Amino acid sequence: AAVDRQAEIVAAARERLTGIMNIDFVTPDYFAIYPKPCMGGWARDAFMVAPDGTVLPCHAAQTIPSLSFERFGPRSMAEIWTDSPAFNAFRGTDWMQQPCRSCERREIDWGGCRCQAMAIAGDAAATDPACAKSPIHARMAMLIDEAQRAAAVPSNDEQFVYRRIGVVTEPA
Repeated sequence: AAVDRQAEIVAAARERLTGIMNIDFVTPDYFAIYPKPCMGGWARDAFMVAPDGTVLPCHAAQTIPSLSFERFGPRSMAEIWTDSPAFNAFRGTDWMQQPCRSCERREIDWGGCRCQAMAIAGDAAATDPACAKSPIHARMAMLIDEAQRAAAVPSNDEQFVYRRIGVVTEPA
């Protein structure tokens, strides 16, 4: 119910702020049977530029250690978009393993999130563990259960400290 309410709030804010700002909101995968397409599918229609000029197909792409990302400047955005090995690594469907390769949803969810596959399966090309068809889907469910148990245990060890530019605060 809380996630549904958050989605309603974001939808209203997106409508109210159209043309002013774009709100990026992703509902958690554990509420779905199938994964969401990462950024609409890896390097299909979006990219991000980090403050240092590194061009990425998604905000977390640098968590995949086997990929090297280029900076804008030495090469044009068009060159990076079309010719970068990192951008082409998971573009389309040729890279997919089973069950994604033969799945009827392969061009709907594009295999899901590559970074989540890397983090949980240890292989960026693996089926997104959020997918019910993933051979390690149960591992994701165990991680969710573990996180919920940890969140239910109150902790006084750490307090949230608000920070403001130019203001130094110390924990109470």
